[in-house]
Amino acid sequence: MNRILIRARSSILITFLLCASTQLFARCGVERWSIKTGTDAAAQQIDLLNPKPTTIAQLVQLAAPQPIPKTSRVTPTETTVWVVNATLTDYKHETGSRGDDDYHLVLDDGQGNTMVAEIPSPDCVQSSSPFAAQIANARAKFDSQLTASSSFQSANIPVQITGVGMFDFAHGQRGAAPNVIEIHPVLDIVFNPSSDVNNPDFTLTVPSSTIQLAQGGSSSVMISASSTSGATTPNVTFSATGLPTGVTSHITTLGNNKATVSLQASTLAPTGSFPFTFSGTANSKTHSQAATLNISAAQAATGQQWEYQIVTAASDQEMLDKANQLGADDWEMVGAVRQGTNGWKAFFKRAKRDF
Repeated sequence: MNRILIRARSSILITFLLCASTQLFARCGVERWSIKTGTDAAAQQIDLLNPKPTTIAQLVQLAAPQPIPKTSRVTPTETTVWVVNATLTDYKHETGSRGDDDYHLVLDDGQGNTMVAEIPSPDCVQSSSPFAAQIANARAKFDSQLTASSSFQSANIPVQITGVGMFDFAHGQRGAAPNVIEIHPVLDIVFNPSSDVNNPDFTLTVPSSTIQLAQGGSSSVMISASSTSGATTPNVTFSATGLPTGVTSHITTLGNNKATVSLQASTLAPTGSFPFTFSGTANSKTHSQAATLNISAAQAATGQQWEYQIVTAASDQEMLDKANQLGADDWEMVGAVRQGTNGWKAFFKRAKRDF
């Protein structure tokens, strides 16, 4: 009889703890969550390599959509990466039963305008999101400077915030703009950005956090750097470090502080997931972005045939748009060369589908 009572009480205690855990620990968000974390269909179309400088005063003047779409983006505001310089006045870790585990940041431009920026928890961002690596990096950079808690704390620190625009629903957020425009998610944060035009700082942008590579195969990704102060971006040297044995990298400089990083795996490269790092160095400063390399086993020889095409573009943006469109259809960039002052010629390949 005593054993039955003990078991019954144990079962009740376990049930209570399981139920209580949903209230004691933060959970991921719901409202416009695919937009906030980059898992919507349009996220792949966002130009991560060319962030646009703006101000809080300009952003708060944008007309909010009526109604706000729950699962689609508002162009061009929500398909643009913005760069904002402001003062971080308050911050909080949104925990508890109603929290979504974001870091809530209040930004002030010193002219009476405020807005919210949010850094999601990397645990709440799917690996398929093109923002995943940058969100994780932004969160780590914040943690290296401040410790967010469940209550608001004051900071009053100059920051530069890089991230995607997002119109949120109004629910009494501290620091919310009149049109409830936010930078959500934050993709990068720089504390006390340098304003020295003779020694400008920069941020590093990587459009994908996960690189797929097969044994004996190759893959490439384009990375870029941009100034944090509005000054001319310094001449940045890019690198990829921490690659597993059997994988080599080759950097092709494209100009305008952009480069293609080509990764080549030998047939003996180990399979699995491996963390590595993209870095950029200039003016004695180095900034990095974490990424993951997924190496799969080589496919058995089946007489695989390839098809190729050459693409030309008149500008960096046109080249980027075409590369994104082709990438969505399984084309892989093999290489790119500059044509004239602004033009490009790029070579693409993919496995032949019908032969």
